Amino acid sequence: NPKAGSFMVNPRLQRIFTVITCFTPSAFVIQGIYSTILEKHLQAFIPQIQKLCEPIVNATIDTLVGGILNTPCFLPSASKFHYQFNLKDVANIFQGLLNTNGPLYKDGAMKFARVWLHECLRVFSDRLVSASDQGELLTILEKVSGKHFGNISKDDLFAQPLIMTSFVSQAGGNERKYLPAKDMPSLRHVVEAKLAEHNEQFAAMNLVLFDDAINHVCRISRITDNPCGNALLVGVGGSGKQSLARLASFVNAQDILTILVNQSYGMDALKFDLQEFYKKAAVKPGSQHAFLMTDGQIADEKFLVFINDMLSSGAIPDLFTREEYDAVLPSVRNQAKASGYSDDREGHFSFFIDKVRRNLHFILCHSPVGDDFRIRGRKFPALISCMVVDEFMAWPREALDGVARRFLIDLVSSGNLPDENILAAVAGNMAEVHLSIDAANRRFLVEERRYNYTTPKSFLELINFYMKMLMDKQNAVASNCERLERGLAIMEQVQHKVEGLKEDLKITMVQVGEKKAATAVLIDQVSKASAIAAQEKAVADEEEAKTTALANSAAALQSEADGELKEALPAMEAAGEAVNCLDKNSIGELKGFGKPPGECVDVCAACGFLLKNEKKKIDWKAAQKMMNNPAAFIDEVKGFNANVIPENTLKEVDLLLALPFFNFETMKGKSVAAANLANWVINCVKYHKIYVKVAPLMAKVEEATRTKTEAEEALKIVKKRVADIEEECARLGDKLDSAVKEKERVEKQAASCLSKLELAERLVNGLADEYRRWTGSVKELKDLQQRLIGNCLLSSAFVGYISPFSMKLRCELWKDVWTLDMSEKGIPITKDIDPLKVLASEADIAGWQNEGLPSDRISVENASVVTSCSRWPLMIDPQLQGVKWVKQRLGDDLAILQFTMNN
Repeated sequence: NPKAGSFMVNPRLQRIFTVITCFTPSAFVIQGIYSTILEKHLQAFIPQIQKLCEPIVNATIDTLVGGILNTPCFLPSASKFHYQFNLKDVANIFQGLLNTNGPLYKDGAMKFARVWLHECLRVFSDRLVSASDQGELLTILEKVSGKHFGNISKDDLFAQPLIMTSFVSQAGGNERKYLPAKDMPSLRHVVEAKLAEHNEQFAAMNLVLFDDAINHVCRISRITDNPCGNALLVGVGGSGKQSLARLASFVNAQDILTILVNQSYGMDALKFDLQEFYKKAAVKPGSQHAFLMTDGQIADEKFLVFINDMLSSGAIPDLFTREEYDAVLPSVRNQAKASGYSDDREGHFSFFIDKVRRNLHFILCHSPVGDDFRIRGRKFPALISCMVVDEFMAWPREALDGVARRFLIDLVSSGNLPDENILAAVAGNMAEVHLSIDAANRRFLVEERRYNYTTPKSFLELINFYMKMLMDKQNAVASNCERLERGLAIMEQVQHKVEGLKEDLKITMVQVGEKKAATAVLIDQVSKASAIAAQEKAVADEEEAKTTALANSAAALQSEADGELKEALPAMEAAGEAVNCLDKNSIGELKGFGKPPGECVDVCAACGFLLKNEKKKIDWKAAQKMMNNPAAFIDEVKGFNANVIPENTLKEVDLLLALPFFNFETMKGKSVAAANLANWVINCVKYHKIYVKVAPLMAKVEEATRTKTEAEEALKIVKKRVADIEEECARLGDKLDSAVKEKERVEKQAASCLSKLELAERLVNGLADEYRRWTGSVKELKDLQQRLIGNCLLSSAFVGYISPFSMKLRCELWKDVWTLDMSEKGIPITKDIDPLKVLASEADIAGWQNEGLPSDRISVENASVVTSCSRWPLMIDPQLQGVKWVKQRLGDDLAILQFTMNN
């Protein structure tokens, strides 16, 4: 190919070959080839379309040979090196025509003619780099269509939208058919649905699908939907090439394949990745794949050697070793035989390569900026000849406006922008700013002989920077406004509290008077009650003295009686112990004596005298009768009252007690029961004789005790009355104390209220001027919060676009173009605003100048851009003023790298 690569051949090499030159086929030859192909395809169509066979072939030849090849603007140049139009383009046009299906084109010839026009636009127009070239091509197509399709209305033929797709029919639940899109809304609906489906399965892409973006999705989808279809997407950074390529591949159900380039990525790594891609495309899973690559991933120009071979023939030398091919080719043997390939190694290899070319679609995203694209296209011709070029133009105003609206809508929901009308105005101004840079770039080139490029990435960064700046500035203003409003609210609260303190003071003074009067009444009541209590206390003391004397007398008598009774108590206790020694058995044993000893009879007679008050001494039978029930007899002995013994009984008992055997020790030998009864009788008599002596004394003790008890009861009544009176006095005293404390509290409260009132009045009077000033400041800040919409918009555009230009162009742009457009669109903005004042304060500028920054306006503007921008600043600094400032500003925190430094 004399137009690709280096055409110079070494004469020593050329001398052993016969040189044959192949010229471009004539129109007659072209017509013969493609008429036969198209005629065969149109046999399934209606007659009206079959008649279009010859006009379509002739129109295609006229478009290429008579139009494009004879028009100067379509000749190759440094910026149009890919303007290479040949028979391959004609083949691409007819390939699109052959994708149509006869039953779907029964509406007449016009519908099929639009298919031809669409294919011509895709093949010829999509690679054109300027709107003027596209307009020239459209003129050629209008002329050719008028010549060969005279019976078809020109307006109908060129009606928009003119987009052919195969995925729209599939989205409707039908088979993939190559059909025209009805309108843009329906097409946009399908593409947006596909985007939503993609975002659910893969990493989300936040895309704004304006008309140009949808057109590019359809174009890329058309390219990679064809067998061996490879797309070369040409556009500046940020134009959406990669995102739209991913979406188009997803629309075609193609898996995306990419390489991960790092510092160690080289030819061996690329070779390994390509091996994996080939296996995925031909062996497992053997499905459709799209290999997406960007110019930034071309770390070594040698990468393109493999890419060039892959595009031109699919067979990359030394990609697989013979052993690796032996492992891969058997996997496709059955498929190759079924497809009609020879059942040998060569046939298997051909099928493997053909399947790879059908299933592996290469998509290269490349920037046209610089010489790399042109040089690579010249060195590796397959990049141009074996790929379909889709040129990404600058975004139109509608696209810029739509993208800005999409991202800025969050500012409306968050309250940073008041309504959608302001949103529309801001988005329109952003579009105007971006488009105005194109004219400024052309003028800058003419006046300064310097290039400046603006990309969609710059516009996206303008949006992000504006959103961040607006939210930060408005939040700062809102914070200051809130702080002042809190201060004003406090001042207003103080004023209200002063009025409340005045009312409280009036009420408190009334309460003080009431408390004083109530306290005086309580003091009088307490005095009277205290006097009564003193009188009752004297009476109680007198009664208490009397009662004490009686108690002392009773205690003396009681002591004397207790002394006398001490002698009787041991006898009584001995009698009790003797009784406790009795039991039924011993009594039964005593009762059972037939002829008891006389001593036992005398003991029982003594018991009869005490228990039965017998008049004379009882015999043994009477004694047995007395002890007939031992248990009852024992209970009777235990219950005997030794205090009361008749005198005559005592005399009879004393006679018996005088007998020498009447004691415990002697009787114990006769009978234990009789001994215990004798002991009981002796002690009961002894106790009674002592008790008779003490009884008068006990009567006196009882009388004294009764008198003392009555006196104590009377004393209790008196003390109860005194206690009640003292309790009442205490209650009144406590009430008096509470009243005094309450009076003192109210007096203190009144004094405190008066003090607070004086201080508050002094504070209110002192802050009256501040209140007026703060009120004005709050109003100004709220107004500024609205004007920040325009101030930040102007400053964001200043940071994003202004820095490459000269001082004259800068002023014209932001003063005469951007500010004027904001005013016309009604965007709130401060009158005569200077973006430098928004980006930096006087203190910031003074600090920069102290760090060595020159004091001229353009240096200060550059410094504000450097300190505000979110991108890495590239400083063109021939006088080294910027370097000096940066070094002094950062000091030891600055890390310096130079191209002459070793790694």
